[in-house]
Amino acid sequence: MKTTISFGLLFVFFLISCNKKVTENEIDTIESIQKREIENYDKTYANAGEIIADYSIELKPNQEQAKNFGNELIPWINIENAKSQINQLINPNEILIKQTSAKLIIDYPLNNPAIIEINNPNGFSRKDLILLISEKYKDIYKEEEASAKTKTIPLQQRTGLINRNQTDGKYGIWGHDLSDLGLSGIELYQNKEGQITISLQIES
Repeated sequence: MKTTISFGLLFVFFLISCNKKVTENEIDTIESIQKREIENYDKTYANAGEIIADYSIELKPNQEQAKNFGNELIPWINIENAKSQINQLINPNEILIKQTSAKLIIDYPLNNPAIIEINNPNGFSRKDLILLISEKYKDIYKEEEASAKTKTIPLQQRTGLINRNQTDGKYGIWGHDLSDLGLSGIELYQNKEGQITISLQIES
């Protein structure tokens, strides 16, 4: 997650260097977001334990994708459209978590991370987890919009950086619309009590 945060912010700084309309206040906001993300990460994962597994998410290209980009595996799945892409998933039925419960952390791009208890009597396959993650992300974005006084500016009305404006709902989402987000990997942590915590590698 820290790697993804750094990459995303570097990309934003690259955009800034190409766009002279970006103000000093916007640069200060980006720097404050970076600091807050690091603080949230340390706090959220304080009791997660040690990392025990790291799984990649890869898709077989469909005919259109292969025509445009070749036959290389696609190294992420779009979170918003996961259901329509799930039939392209490599190793969908591999069991990633044998335990029947786990703690899912969704912290990007959220100022206030969501910690969600998930349960499945049969454990969790790669496909199970991806569809569940997609569903939870959609719920979070809907809840954010419903609880925010500062609403999301429609894409066609944005000026300067076209990134999503920060909203002030339950989660304080900033920087990216749901359609921007791709899931490229899943990390599993386990603490001394045996609790499994799921961390997501998000591309944007």
